[in-house]
Amino acid sequence: MITKGNPFSLTQYVDEGYSGPMQGLSLEESDMYYNRFFEVIEQNKYEPRPTKMNLSAWHQRHQWAYTLATHPSIVNAMKQILGDDLVLWAMHFWYKEPNNDTFIPWHQDINYWPMEPAINATAWVSLGWSIRENGCLRVIPGTHKSIVKHVSTGTDQSAFEQGLPPESIDESLAIDLEMSPGQIAFFNEATFHGSENNKSNIPRVAFSVRYTTPEVKFKIDEWGGDTTRIRTFLVHGEDRFKQNEDIQGIVPQD
Repeated sequence: MITKGNPFSLTQYVDEGYSGPMQGLSLEESDMYYNRFFEVIEQNKYEPRPTKMNLSAWHQRHQWAYTLATHPSIVNAMKQILGDDLVLWAMHFWYKEPNNDTFIPWHQDINYWPMEPAINATAWVSLGWSIRENGCLRVIPGTHKSIVKHVSTGTDQSAFEQGLPPESIDESLAIDLEMSPGQIAFFNEATFHGSENNKSNIPRVAFSVRYTTPEVKFKIDEWGGDTTRIRTFLVHGEDRFKQNEDIQGIVPQD
C-alpha cells in the first residue's frame, strides 16, 4: 500500500531504526529529477534499459545532484536525527530497469563502511514509483540495536557479495516501503534493509544520501577500491573536529 506520507518521526526512528515514507519532494521536483537521471545515463525514460554508468557520487559532478542531495526536506530531518552540524558524505542512485533479476540482500550498511564512531543517517528517496513489484525498499523494524556479522551471499544475482546470514532474518517482520514519487524514508547505519528484484515493466528510480557528523573519522585506507566517491561536505553548522580535511569535497558549479 502506498502511504500518503507523514511528517518525519524521530521517535519512530529511534525506536524502530527507520521513519517514513514521508512526502519530501513535490511532484514537479520528482519529475524534473527523474528526467535528469535519464538524461545523464543517456536513455529514453519511456524505454529504460540497463546501464553500465557509475551511479555513485553524482553530487560531486552535477550541481543539480548536489542541490537534490541537500534538499530542505532531507536536511531538516537530518538535523532532528544528528543535530545542527551535518556532513554529507555519499550519494548513490538505485536504479532497477524493468525485469532486472538482481536483488539487494538483507544487510546493515555499517558492515561495508570503515568509519569511527559509526554514526550515519540515510535518506532514501524515490523519484518514480517504488512498489513491491519493481523491487521497493524493505526494512525490518527494531534490528538496528545490534551489529550482525555478514556472510557471503553465494549468488551472482545479489548486488553485494556479502549480506546478513539467513538465520538472522525474520521475513514475517519485514515491511515493504512502497513509495510514490518524491517520498522519502530514513534509516540508520544498522537497520536491516534490502530489496527484491524488479519483476515488472516499471523502472525503479531512486537515490540515497548519507549524512554524518563532523566528529566521525573516515578510515579511507580501509575502504579499498575507488575512494574518490567518499568526500565530505559540511551542509549545516560547523566543523570543530577537522577529522577529514583531506577528503573535503568541492560543490560543483554546473
